[in-house]
Amino acid sequence: MLRDLPPIPRRIFLSYGLAMGCAASKVFAEPAASGLPPVNALSLLKKKLVDGESATLLIISDSTGYKESSGTRRFIRWLAAQFPSHHVTELYWAEWVTNAPTGPKNYGPPIEISKGTTKATLTVLNAVLPGAFAQAMMDGSRWTPMLAPLSGNAPDLILWNHGHNHQAAIGPKDYPYGRGTFLAPMGRIGLEFPHTPQAAILQNPWRDNDGYERVRDWWLWAAKAMPNLTLIDGYTPFMVQKRSADLFKDNVHPSDNGYELIFRQLTAAWETTTPQAEVPAVNWVNLPAQPLVANGDLADWTGDLPKNWRLIHGAAARKDHEHTFRGAPWSLALTGKTQNDGLQISITGDALARVRGKTVSFAVLCYVPHEAEQDIQVRFTTNSSDQVTGSIQFARDNWKWIVMAGCVVPAEASLAFVSIFRSFAKPPGETPFYIQKLVIVEGDSPRGGM
Repeated sequence: MLRDLPPIPRRIFLSYGLAMGCAASKVFAEPAASGLPPVNALSLLKKKLVDGESATLLIISDSTGYKESSGTRRFIRWLAAQFPSHHVTELYWAEWVTNAPTGPKNYGPPIEISKGTTKATLTVLNAVLPGAFAQAMMDGSRWTPMLAPLSGNAPDLILWNHGHNHQAAIGPKDYPYGRGTFLAPMGRIGLEFPHTPQAAILQNPWRDNDGYERVRDWWLWAAKAMPNLTLIDGYTPFMVQKRSADLFKDNVHPSDNGYELIFRQLTAAWETTTPQAEVPAVNWVNLPAQPLVANGDLADWTGDLPKNWRLIHGAAARKDHEHTFRGAPWSLALTGKTQNDGLQISITGDALARVRGKTVSFAVLCYVPHEAEQDIQVRFTTNSSDQVTGSIQFARDNWKWIVMAGCVVPAEASLAFVSIFRSFAKPPGETPFYIQKLVIVEGDSPRGGM
């Protein structure tokens, strides 16, 4: 069964008739009347193309965008046909070669889709990496090559096609981290391009079971945290056809017939979009924050440790002036001697009283060098509930977010705290991890305050 899902804001969702809160297999016979709003994340890209201007589309995708028959690659070719005046090229990520990531962490040679009749161009950066989480492209080894063709300019649309690989073996208590696996990379790229609108494809259900349902739930939650995120529904058309076997290659991947359904949703979204140059693109990282615990930004650091922070076990912390994010005076360099050495910041007093029986969300901005043997793990703990854990293992040598959205604080909680650990299989080495910011806020959605 689907759990208590957040409602889909009508202004962001191309509805195809799935009822919230019903069983995954139940679909209404008639599609809902609401659709995409006239102005959405696609409006800016469409405006430029309609006006004959050059434009750029950045797609960040998993294996369901890899084949030529995939919905996203069909959409690229369809766009080229709609705008024959534009010279259309696709830069296709070359890392995945013959069923393994053995190629370069970069784009291959440009693929010419159409020559065009003017000097106007449409450049599609197709950062597709099979088997990957959304945050894989945030890794420092991929981040710079992925963005290099932009030459410092912002793309006109960022389209996410991820979800199937986010099926980690986690239970409901860790769903705040599952939601964060989408919010974290969207927040990171939002720091780079704060005014670029973002859209995401709700991927197809699974053929044989309901394994995708919670991931879909996380995308809906992400849309609640980012009201300007446009969701394109590649899910419901499969349900309307009762997950017919001819729509699937296997339990997860669509067949060519299945990709056709996703392609139709993309073209329908485009055709209902009104071109417009000014498109709201509010990202959670840029929303003002009222932190439950002050000094998560390390600004007050006159003693051995920043105010309100404490060390756990054998950890050590020092100011670092080299690894900082965008002009911050310092970050916190964290080292340790044993597994789970780390830091802690507690929600106490009036702040705890304010959130008992409610939810909190938080985000950690951090940097892990590639030399580090471990990664960072973040935990939210109260005295009367199981701890919630999460991490982002797939981004080294780049500033990254670790996000938890909607952590429940039991009504009887007498303490609550967020811990940042050096964790996972190998003992800690001497390489520090760097923490720039921790923001804890009340509610289901994180706020970056940046």
